Amino acid sequence: MKSRTTELRHGGLRNVSPGPVEARLMRPGEVRCVRPVHCVRPVRPVRPGRVARPLRAAALGLALCAGALAHAESRPRYGGIVEASLLGAPVALDPIAAQASADVTVVGLVFDTLYTIGPDGTVQPHLALGPPVLDPARQTAHIALRRGVVFHDATPMTASDVADSLERVRTKIAWLLAPVTGVRTSGDGVDLVLRAPGADLATLLALPETAITKRGQAPAAGRPIGTGPFSVASVDPAHKKLVLKAFDDHFAGRPYLDRLVLDWFDTPDGEARRFETGATQLSARGVAAFAGAAPKYPASEVEGPAALLLFVGFGKRHPQITGDRRFRRAFDLALDRGAIATITTGEHTLPTRLPVPIEAASTTLEAAARAGDASQAQLVLGDAAKHNAALAPGSLAGMKLSIIVEDTRPDDREIALRVARGLDKLGIGFTIEAVPADKLRQRVQGGDCDLWIGQLTAPITVTAAWWGKAFAADNDGWAEAQLAAGPIDAALAEQAFAERLPIVPLMFRSLLIWYRSDVHGLGFDALGRPGLADLYWWKIRP
Repeated sequence: MKSRTTELRHGGLRNVSPGPVEARLMRPGEVRCVRPVHCVRPVRPVRPGRVARPLRAAALGLALCAGALAHAESRPRYGGIVEASLLGAPVALDPIAAQASADVTVVGLVFDTLYTIGPDGTVQPHLALGPPVLDPARQTAHIALRRGVVFHDATPMTASDVADSLERVRTKIAWLLAPVTGVRTSGDGVDLVLRAPGADLATLLALPETAITKRGQAPAAGRPIGTGPFSVASVDPAHKKLVLKAFDDHFAGRPYLDRLVLDWFDTPDGEARRFETGATQLSARGVAAFAGAAPKYPASEVEGPAALLLFVGFGKRHPQITGDRRFRRAFDLALDRGAIATITTGEHTLPTRLPVPIEAASTTLEAAARAGDASQAQLVLGDAAKHNAALAPGSLAGMKLSIIVEDTRPDDREIALRVARGLDKLGIGFTIEAVPADKLRQRVQGGDCDLWIGQLTAPITVTAAWWGKAFAADNDGWAEAQLAAGPIDAALAEQAFAERLPIVPLMFRSLLIWYRSDVHGLGFDALGRPGLADLYWWKIRP
């Protein structure tokens, strides 16, 4: 059986997940780690006069690779184009609107945050020079900023850009910066005025929603301007294509690739077909479209952490039903998560009833709980009917609840069909409608549906981010109130979640990517995003 591999790039050391990792020389100048590992972005070479990020990791990486480099035929070279895919259409190229996998992947390529999080949960300065520094009264945290950072339009990033960006986050995503009452410029950076000194600010400021935008404003739809490793060259929703161009002046170094082309698909086998013919170099939905087929070029595969949560959200078309928490509990009990988790193209899936992954101190769902409990679900619904006539059998007999899914996430329709089986066990009919990503976002925000299939992603070890996003998905302010007073207590969060059920979690899944074997540098960050900014061709194509 073919082993999964991921590479250690020249000049940079990747952090790996716990467990034995065997490194060996594959060819002159190439070192690989056998078995899948979760990786952070390596240090790219920087142009003369610029400082690499982070220096200690680079030094250690060079020391480990010295033997291999001594015999190397060549180093990775700049140039070339890679065409890859997203798990659906990116809805808005605005950090504060980032929710699904496609959104946060693109945001991470175009924008930068003050901090980043390694796969082990370690927070590292990025646009910031170091950790937040509290004043003696512990009421203000000062963050010094890296100098020399410029936006894609060549204008310098200033402390005002950072302060205005964080103020926008604070007002638009209340839970995320709930410990902060204000942001202002101060000397070489910004000051955050605190209401909860115990908050882990650096971790919150590593979330993709806090990425810095020019003047702290919402980026232009077609040409967003960030400071990230790639700038947006073109967006073509009609042809489901986004083209990114390497940013020569990225403070951490220019990407190796000249261009990165990102596609999304509305058919289950569309992506695999293109990979099979050699039209794309990376595929997240299969190495071949048909059993027994093979891609045109030799391929390898690498898998990231299970950091993508698939869930059912609730709309307001029939609020007397979907807004009733007893109905939500009955629905939750009726679902067969074991069957839902088999909808996969080979990646790891983990059924769950909590919106928190195992790595963030959650618990594994027992086998019996994965299958659901239809009898208990009917008892809960029957009890609910005593208090809500809309849930009585006679009222539900002719009822059909609408489930909406995104048309560029074909797996979601299959998930919706199995979710609908849970409704059937409760004697409730259903309809399923596939809509474009922007329409789904609009209808969810307007409540124009009964149920919807959604995605959430956060750093795999950051408990507060998972709870915050789960409650916020239903406009529930519980997590915001907790963060405003200090760190979230996991036991209280689990109790509140069980009572309120703002969403119904289904499963966590990883991202498994097949890639041409002559494309190197692929790894994953703590959010399970592929490190597309670190890709390079072993030999540049003509």
